[in-house]
Amino acid sequence: MTVTPSVIDDMLRATAADHPEAEALGERGAAIDFATLDARVHRIANGLLAEGKAGDRVAILGRNTDAQVELMFGILRARQVVLPVNWRLVPAEIAYILQHSGATRLFCDAAFLPAAELACAGHAIPITVLDHNFARWRDAQSNEPVARGGRADEVALQMYTSGTTGLPKGVMLTNANVVASVAIYSRPPLDLAPGDVIYAPAPMFHITGIGPVLRMAQSGARLVVSAAFAADEAVQVMARERVSYTTLAPAMIQACLAAPSFAGADLSALRVIAYGGAPIAETVLREATARIGCRFVQCYGLTETTGPITILSPDDHAPGRDLLLSCGRAAGDIAIRIVDVQGCDVPPGDTGEIIVGGAITMAGYAADPDATAATIRDGWLYTGDAGYLNADGYLFIRDRVKDMIVSGGENIYPVEVENALLEHGGVADAAVIGVPDDRWGEAVLALVVAAPGAGEDTQAILDFCRTRIAGYKCPKSIRFTDAVPRNAAGKILRREIREPFWKGRERLVG
Repeated sequence: MTVTPSVIDDMLRATAADHPEAEALGERGAAIDFATLDARVHRIANGLLAEGKAGDRVAILGRNTDAQVELMFGILRARQVVLPVNWRLVPAEIAYILQHSGATRLFCDAAFLPAAELACAGHAIPITVLDHNFARWRDAQSNEPVARGGRADEVALQMYTSGTTGLPKGVMLTNANVVASVAIYSRPPLDLAPGDVIYAPAPMFHITGIGPVLRMAQSGARLVVSAAFAADEAVQVMARERVSYTTLAPAMIQACLAAPSFAGADLSALRVIAYGGAPIAETVLREATARIGCRFVQCYGLTETTGPITILSPDDHAPGRDLLLSCGRAAGDIAIRIVDVQGCDVPPGDTGEIIVGGAITMAGYAADPDATAATIRDGWLYTGDAGYLNADGYLFIRDRVKDMIVSGGENIYPVEVENALLEHGGVADAAVIGVPDDRWGEAVLALVVAAPGAGEDTQAILDFCRTRIAGYKCPKSIRFTDAVPRNAAGKILRREIREPFWKGRERLVG
């Protein structure tokens, strides 16, 4: 079946037609083939269309499972929009996303049903639990094949990121965005084929987690998903399943090397590890190369760019090249510029804001024209990251134009944490920054001014925060102070607060 993909569903249809008996999803001995996956996706799409319509936002709240993969492709085949929800959020945060997106249906793990019910309280959103109920619902639907359809410019994914105003923003990614991004992975050294095995431990509410699912459909490789990353289990799975490709953060790679199961594990099938979120330490790279023997690829990208903007190739990781602090060169047909505050290009070696152009840039933020206009200007997406290009076109990240913190691959905006802190009666003022952390890249630190008469009860404030925002957003440490540094307009002098923590470092972000 020769079909030039214009929508995401084309990739699965083509692979199912060309490699119907190839293993698609699951562990060895229990994996379903592409013909079975395609038939299940037909039934799911029929069920969704019987109870909804094209364009509906269908939310998924759950850890990575095979059922979730099937569901995602069923939503896409029904020309509906996949709305992955971060299961680490508290019910109030989930409720905001469901209401803001206009979600018409929610599928969730049984473990998250109480949170889902709280989030949907007062809103008529049907909930289906992703366990045996889902399989029964799926298999009760019509087997009638669903006709190919959809347009390249239709929104296919809506993914929520932390927001500078304290409210998350819905990144709208079209079929064309996703098809263009996946095409980057069809080129060496990232290319895969039937017979390859992908291990996917990153949660599917991240673009990094959805990427391997899309790659399975595009390449015909078998996908093995993991509900959550645990280093010892990850090593065992990669050895047992003869995994050839995976995506791990540098901290995950380090944890795998230290795992008890690593000593006896046969990882000889592992060909490529892709990583991102932070550079890899040279000591970790040397150890991993010696003990695993695979190649390493670094990718830098955003949800707003549907994934990779740059790639640091295996050759770029070679000793003596001094490129490990770079995140590589522009991938595929992507264009990168470095501009000053006026939007004018700066010379190589000079630091400015990184802006990106190409088919991978998002359609915009859902129901937020002001934020869209501020981010996409004259066809260029302003990343909010500061960096420079060297004479050979390698990109180096130096800092962030925006105040975002990245901890363990999660985006956190200080204002969101500050808003939660300021709801506590014992907090008069607060400022939040990211500080260096060897494991997570950055850790959240809060400077807190205690309210008059209130004690400096760190644990009480942290416990309160966890009722308002997801645990990963909460401060890892709190320092009490007499005053938060502000300018004459009342704006927090965040850079001044950060300076002593990052002094002497080449890279001012994790």
